[in-house]
Amino acid sequence: MSTAVLGLQWGDEGKGKITHLLAREAEMVVRFNGGPNAGHTVIDRGVKFGTHLIPAGAFYPGTLSVLAGGMVVDLDVLTTEIAEIGAHIGEEPKLLIAENAHLILPYHRILEEVEGSGAHFGTTRRGIAPAYRDRAAKVGVRAGDLLRPDVLEARIAHRLGLLHRLWPESEAIQELTASKLASELVATAEPLLGSIGDATSAIDAALSSGGHVLFEGAQGALLDVDHGTYPYVTSSPTTFAGLGNSIGIPNPEVPRRIGILKAYTTRVGAGPFPTEMDEALGNELRERGGEFGVTTGRPRRCGWLDLVAIRHTLRVNGATEMALTKLDTLCGLDEIRLCTAYELCGERTQRFPLSADILEACDPIYETLPGWSETFGEAKELEDLPQAARDFVGRVEVLTGTPVGIVSIGPAPEETIHRNL
Repeated sequence: MSTAVLGLQWGDEGKGKITHLLAREAEMVVRFNGGPNAGHTVIDRGVKFGTHLIPAGAFYPGTLSVLAGGMVVDLDVLTTEIAEIGAHIGEEPKLLIAENAHLILPYHRILEEVEGSGAHFGTTRRGIAPAYRDRAAKVGVRAGDLLRPDVLEARIAHRLGLLHRLWPESEAIQELTASKLASELVATAEPLLGSIGDATSAIDAALSSGGHVLFEGAQGALLDVDHGTYPYVTSSPTTFAGLGNSIGIPNPEVPRRIGILKAYTTRVGAGPFPTEMDEALGNELRERGGEFGVTTGRPRRCGWLDLVAIRHTLRVNGATEMALTKLDTLCGLDEIRLCTAYELCGERTQRFPLSADILEACDPIYETLPGWSETFGEAKELEDLPQAARDFVGRVEVLTGTPVGIVSIGPAPEETIHRNL
């Protein structure tokens, strides 16, 4: 049975751990969106990794890891990850890179700086938005172009010609040349050229044969370019609603769709955050949970669990179940809050607004639950947890109408409770 793992918040929900666990049983793992702006923390055989592009299947020899057409790929980041994971597992990961996946070039990162978009929206400044913009403007460079160096150089030359005219005062842009960029790209990509191909057909064949395909999402639904807190979003679809287009298969058969959420909420960078905690408690939770960005190292803003947002993201993902992570971070709190509704202009609402300025005006309405002082030890079943922790899980299920199938109670793979739904 094929599975999708999708974030229900502003990213950083713990998708890396869950995806890594589920990838053990998969024949193919497909990353379908985003680029190196995403960061997944994975602990494999006692070694901690921070991955950015390579799918979780790379940790399992023989599993095919696919970078789908909806991604934007930085070849330098990808080759570094391949080398690190290859050294760890004793062989190179088995990869397929979609020929229609777009590439991040040096000028994409420069553009974020000269335009100021990175500072304004709090992006990771990895060139993601400029690369997706080039894709939409039909001036992008794709992985398949690496197989045709003459086409590659011509496309880079066309884009550079436009940039040179647009940014005459940017020394960093003016000094770029198409021939040098093309030769550097081909040199970096040389070990990967045999892995570039038709990802859509490979994914379709795996699904049609009944193979276990795992779809790995990046970021979270609240960062979706269409269904998130616009304009404080990423530049690609991050939900199941966008998966089909990203892989080139309409209505892919994925019966199990797991929405990942933390037992609290975090977000990185700018944008409205109704349930954000006061500074003291937010700092405490940040230190407890190690809430610092995998990609940038930036401290994450911390807040209570927002179930208005979660109900919205469960819907756009069509999630069949949830995985609740970092429940252990709440140990020791006297009380725990759940946001069940908003107050907007003096009225109560359970609708999640899609405009950042409206969300900014929303005040959270909380339900307060008792906390627990006990730690979780080596709990293997939900029944092994303190009653207040079990009540918290149950209340989240009731208020969302969605079962919790997985509960993470620590960073290690074995610190995971799997429930039979």
